[in-house]
Amino acid sequence: MKALIAINPKSGGGKGASVGAKVRSFFSKSSLEYTIVEGTSRDDSLTQIDALCQTGGFDLLICVGGDGFIHDILPLVMDHKIPLLVIPAGTGNDFARTLGLFGAKLDLLLNLPSVATPKEIDVAMIKHSGGEDPYVQILSTGFDSVVNERANNFKVIKGSIKYVIAVLLEVWRFRAINFEITVDGQKVIQKAMLVCVANGQSYGGGMKVVPQAQNDDGLLNVMVVDRVNPFRLLAVFPRVFFGTHINHPKVHFYSGAKIQISGETQAFADGEKIGQLPIEISLLDRGIKVYTL
Repeated sequence: MKALIAINPKSGGGKGASVGAKVRSFFSKSSLEYTIVEGTSRDDSLTQIDALCQTGGFDLLICVGGDGFIHDILPLVMDHKIPLLVIPAGTGNDFARTLGLFGAKLDLLLNLPSVATPKEIDVAMIKHSGGEDPYVQILSTGFDSVVNERANNFKVIKGSIKYVIAVLLEVWRFRAINFEITVDGQKVIQKAMLVCVANGQSYGGGMKVVPQAQNDDGLLNVMVVDRVNPFRLLAVFPRVFFGTHINHPKVHFYSGAKIQISGETQAFADGEKIGQLPIEISLLDRGIKVYTL
C-alpha cells in the first residue's frame, strides 16, 4: 500500500507538528511506501497534494490536521477519488469524532488501512456567489457564524474553549435575522437566531448540534433556533454539549436533499468562512471514501 501523508503543522496551535512527527516515526519504521507533504502554506500543500495525486498512484491520503485542513483538501479527495484517513490534530476534530477516530491510539489509526475497508459517505455541496464548495460536517449561519468568526480570530485562546468564550462574548449583542429557508421545495420564512445544515453531528469540539445527523443516509438535517432573548439562549447552550437541546420548544428540525437559505448573514462550513447568503446546499451521495472505527 502506498500512502500520501499530508501534515498541517499549524493545526491545533502546533499539535499538527507533534502528531506529524509521530506519524513520520511510524512510517520510517515500517515497510510501507509513503510520501510526506508538509507545505510552507495552505496553497503550497494543496498544490503538492494535487500534483502527487496525479502522478503518484497512491492508495490513500492520510490527513494529519484539523477540520479546516480536511475542508481544504476535500475537493482533491473528491477529484482524485482517493480514500481518506484522518489523524486528528486540530482544535475541534469534529470530523474525526463523527468517524469514531477521535481519542483512538495513533498506532491503531495508522494500521486501519491494513485491516479495514474504507466506508463511502455523503458530501454536502454549497453553491454560493463565489462558486461551489464541499463540506463534511456542519454549515452554520446567523449566531453560529458570528461565533465562528470571533473564535477564529482569537490569537491567544486555543482549543475548543474558544468557542464557548466566543458565545459568551457575542450573545449579548446578537439579534435575530429574517431567514428564508427552503427544504426540498417547502419554504419557511421566519426570524431565527441561527440555521445549521448538518451532514455530521457536531462542531466546536464535540458540541452535538444535530445528534441525529448521519453522513450516509442521503439526507441533510436542518436545525433552526427561533428568536429568543440572550438569557434564554445561554440557558439552552450548555445542553448542546449533550444533544439534549433537540427537545427544546424553540429548536426545530427539518430534513431533505436540497436546502436553500437566504438572509443578511454569513455562512461557515467545517468552521471555515464560505461567504454571504444566499446559498444552496445539495448532497452528493457516497461522495468520498473514509476510514472509520
